[in-house]
Parts: sequence; C-alpha cells; structure tokens
Amino acid sequence: MDSLASLFDPTLRFQRAYAEYVRTRFRYLPFPGARVALDAEWVEPRGLVAALARNARVVITGAPGAGKTTTLAYLAIASARALLENPRATVPLFFCAQDAHPLPRIYDLPRGLNLSDSLAAQTPRIFFPGAFASGRALVLIDDADALTAAALHAAIKEYQHATIIASAHPERSRRTALPDFAEFPLPGFRDGDIETFVKKLDAQNEPAFLSALKANNVPRNLTANPLTLSLLARVWRGDTPLPTRRTDLFDAYTQQTLGDSDETIKLLEGVALAMQRGRAASNESPRGVAKARGFLRAAKNRTVEFAHELWQAYFAARALRETNDFAPLRQHLADPAWREVWVFYAGLGDATELVLNLQSQGDTLEVGYVVAHARAIRADLRAQVIADMLEHAWSGDARAAHVLSELHDNAMIDGLAAKLKDKDPAVRLRAAEILGQLQTDRGIDYLLPALRDANGDVRDKVVEALGHARTDRVIEPLLVALRGDTRVGAPDERLRVAAAKALGEIASDKAAPALVVDLQVGEPAVRAAAADALKRIHSPLLIEPLRGLAQSPDEELRGYAEDILDVVNGRN
Repeated sequence: MDSLASLFDPTLRFQRAYAEYVRTRFRYLPFPGARVALDAEWVEPRGLVAALARNARVVITGAPGAGKTTTLAYLAIASARALLENPRATVPLFFCAQDAHPLPRIYDLPRGLNLSDSLAAQTPRIFFPGAFASGRALVLIDDADALTAAALHAAIKEYQHATIIASAHPERSRRTALPDFAEFPLPGFRDGDIETFVKKLDAQNEPAFLSALKANNVPRNLTANPLTLSLLARVWRGDTPLPTRRTDLFDAYTQQTLGDSDETIKLLEGVALAMQRGRAASNESPRGVAKARGFLRAAKNRTVEFAHELWQAYFAARALRETNDFAPLRQHLADPAWREVWVFYAGLGDATELVLNLQSQGDTLEVGYVVAHARAIRADLRAQVIADMLEHAWSGDARAAHVLSELHDNAMIDGLAAKLKDKDPAVRLRAAEILGQLQTDRGIDYLLPALRDANGDVRDKVVEALGHARTDRVIEPLLVALRGDTRVGAPDERLRVAAAKALGEIASDKAAPALVVDLQVGEPAVRAAAADALKRIHSPLLIEPLRGLAQSPDEELRGYAEDILDVVNGRN
C-alpha cells in the first residue's frame, strides 16, 4: 500500500488502522500460564487452503481443542496482512456468535464489531457497506452453532455478497443445518504436523519430546488435538512420564501452573460451576483474574470467561467431584452442553454410576464417550459398552467408530483385524473401513498386509483407510501402490487412483514428487486424482515444477498445473 496515499485518503487511512487492529487483536492465543503468539504455534490444517479455494461458504468443524477458533483467528490475521500490502484485498470481519445474538446488520458496523471508540470514530460511513458491495468482505463467524437456525439464516442473507467461513461443533452444525456450506472437518495432527508444531515450540528438544511420546504410548487422540498436544509439550520435563489420559493431562498442567494454590483452584472451581449452570461471573476483582494465571480472562459487561471451554468443563467437574454427591450432576444428564463436564467427571474417579445413569437416557454414543475417558469403571459395564459401540460402528455409524478410537482397547482392535481374513469380501471391507476410522497405529499394523487382498473393492477400502492414518509409515506403501507395483495387489488404474486420493488425504510433501509425475504421465483418472491431491498438499515446493508444467503443450496438463498453482498461491 502506498503510505503517502494513505496519509491523505481517510478511507485508506482507516483501512490500514483497522488491519493493524485485527492483527493486534488476534496476535496471542488465550492460553493459561503462558504468552503464546498464534504465529509461533500455527500449523496449517491439511486441505484447508484447497477447501477455501473451492467454496465461498465453509463451516470448519471439530471437537473442542481441535483449533476451530484458532483457525478463524489465523485467517483474520492473514487477511489483515494482505490488506496492509494490497488495498483491494479482502476485509476481515470476525464475529463470535456466543456474544452476538443476532449478528449485526451491515449498516450497524462498526458498532457490531466492538471497535474502540477512537477507531469507530474514524470509520468512513460507507467503508463496511462498500466492502460487502464489492465482494471484498471476509466474514468469520466463530461458534456459529450458538445461533438459532433463523438467526443464522438471516445473517447469511445479510452477508450474501461476502465470503463466509464459520466454525461449529460437528453435531451442532448438522442440527443448525448450515445451508450450502461445505464442511471442512479439521483433520487433526499427523506425525509431520506434530514435528512441525514441536519444532516451532522447542526445536532443540524436538527429538527427545517425540521419543517421549512414543516411549509413554501417548494415544493419538491427545497428540492429534492441538490443545492437548500443546499441553503435553508444556508439562514434559524429560524425566517424568507423560500423561496418557486427557483428565490427567489437565491435572498435570493445572498443578504446574498453579502449584499448591488451593485458594485459586477453589475460586476456579466455583466460577466454572456457576458459569456451567448459566450464571455470569462478575469481573469486579481484577486481582482475582490476575491470580487465575490466564485460566480466566475479562469478557463483555464486566464479566469473566475461561480461556477455553474445556477448562470451564474441567474445573466444573472438579467442583462436582469435591461434593461426593452425584445428585447435582444427575439433573444435567440430558443437556448436551454438559457433555464435557461428564467426561472430565468420569476421568476424575469411578464412572460406573454416571454411565448407568447415562444409559437410562438412551444415548449409546454419549455413554461410549464417557467410558472412553473414565479413570475407573466396572469391567463388565465397559465390555458391554464396547460391544454396543462395535455394533453401531459395524452398521455404518462413523461417530461410533470415533468413540471406539478413544477407548484404546487392543482386544477390540485385534477382533476387528481378525475379520480382515474372513471369507466374505463384504466383511473384510467393513472391517478395513472401521479400522481406518479408528486412526490407531495398532490398526495400521493390520491394514498394511491387507493391501494384497485379492478383492479389488476390499483393496480400495484398505488404501482409503490408510489415507486416514496419522503415522508416516503408510506413505511409502501408498507410493508403491501409486506406482502400480505388483507387490501391492493388481497393478491397475483403479488402485493407483485410490492411492492418489489417500496420499491427498495425508497431504505430505513426501508424496509430491510422485504425484507430479502422475500428473504428467498417468492415465486420465489418475491425473485427475493426482491434481486434487496436490491441491491438498499446498506446498511452496510445488511452485517451480508447476510453473514449468503450466507451459506444457499438453492443454489438459496446463489446466491442471494452473489450477493447482492458483490454490498454492491462495487464489480462487
């Protein structure tokens, strides 16, 4: 941007000030006990850029801690940076649906953005309406599922000329029924993502920490979640075992951050339980917020909120455990807003009574999720719940498979693996699909030999399942399949297409050279699959070879190369 022009043009001057405000607002992550710069720990979710390039309406979904808010915050910062460089770039507008009911009308901006009085006073009257009218507005709606369907539809209509990216919990997103939105489920961290994250956090100790994760058998559900991986990295001391359960991890981080400050812990427990019950917590004592060491932060209307919803659920569960009385929790068993409280409650002690009460509510999946996180539970009850989950998963319920992935039950995985040798191809196919959905390293050990299954449908499903893996061990076997090597099934076009798609799901740089080769010489279906995979990989290492391919006399190849370059360079 021409800085001289911005001095004399009030619109450009405000635009620059607004972009700087957005950068400052989202510079740091709300993280207890530490000052965490977003840039310092940002790892781009695999496939995100490709999803945003294809769609002007996207809902980013994921479990608590998966990085939904962080992703929107990063997009806001990236857009603000682009706006500082190019005055015609998109204008980011970030709304938290938890705080705005309904979302503001265009002509109610900037008030609806909660700008400072000084910045709001500088706002040219037509700035925000003009951004929408010209298609330059990027609307980011965090926790969109907190809005009613009517309020959400009204907002989408109001912002119809903007690009809209929302975040939501997967289940609540489906209930809200976001119309015409492409869902982008956050993929979670794989080996390569974990390495990137740890290098940013502590490059010197990266090898030792990665070794500790393996030595302690830390489950993938903790290392795949950005929040819990960040906690693991911060509680690691080199000579002490790492927690392998989420509640134990939260206990360890709380102890490390607050020490033996019982007074502060009791304060947090009381505030969390009150907020969980729907009562606002006053911010009348700034000293109290300071003592909370970042677990609490100032919110609107002189209230406080927790740095993350999981911390509120954790401390509320601690408060309920302290009472040794299950009755206060029983009255909330039908309320999904208490789900994470149940889970932490189960992780703090015996969960038998909680599970029996949840079973009476009839929601098998919620029961399974609680059992997966329980510190202790009656053995026969656990076995029954696992059997129920397996039945649901076998009938095609992917949510049940996700719950099973958090149970870390080796006998259950071994039982599924045995079905990979069943005489019926349909049974083998279903077993491969579920093992892929589990995303466990033990399941991968069984899937790799199944690449040689004689049935093409089963083999395709095994390849697809490997694409869901979180370990880099699957990359080389998939590259072998992409090459059509006879060591992996029949060397046919169908197998190579499946392998290209799976490598796209993994989105590792290691697969890029082979995919670029197939983009040039593969069969038509393989070329198309390789092009889609390369868009998901989104690596700057692709730019030079693709620029060369964009000059090819092969018209189809030129088109593929140009499309991939558009995604890599951030153009739609």
